[in-house]
Amino acid sequence: MRIIGGRAGGIRLSAPKGDSLRPSEGRVKEALFAALGDLHGLQVLDLFAGVGSLGLEALSRGAAKVVFLEKLPRHVQYIAGNLANVSKAMNGEHGETEIICADAADCSTRLTAQAGCFDIILADPPYDPPPGEFGGKELLMQAEFASWCKADCRLILEHDKHSVLPYYPASSWQLQKEKHYGRRSLCFLQKMEPNKR
Repeated sequence: MRIIGGRAGGIRLSAPKGDSLRPSEGRVKEALFAALGDLHGLQVLDLFAGVGSLGLEALSRGAAKVVFLEKLPRHVQYIAGNLANVSKAMNGEHGETEIICADAADCSTRLTAQAGCFDIILADPPYDPPPGEFGGKELLMQAEFASWCKADCRLILEHDKHSVLPYYPASSWQLQKEKHYGRRSLCFLQKMEPNKR
């Protein structure tokens, strides 16, 4: 796993051994950031951050601010280590960063000061969370999260291509486009405002 583009391109990222992570494949990450285009001046939230692969890619590609939100303290330590290496490769000349140890379910309450601030939200939740756990379906259905997001933010959700997700009108999120890569899919979502429904 490594940074594939931008000023820190080629830097390898560390991750714990085992099956606790499912990092985005290089080709999926490349397609995602090609679709996002220029990130300069934009604020990015890496939700379900894991070891920070997507957020660090955004930082390398010029994002003005990247916030990493991950609930497992062990993974947060890897984010910090990977961020230090990426920052060193960029000579410390990059956007602002913040690492928060919290559940994605609590995003809107833990990040109240950033309500309406993020331009892009990158979400790579567990594909099949156990009952009671928070995943992609729950994120799309959470009214507090939709209300917290700015009107024109872009939400990019990675999921199992066989998942049935609650897009608009079942939720506030309308599917703009979807791309498949083997088992993985990327869906690009736009928030629908009440007056547009």
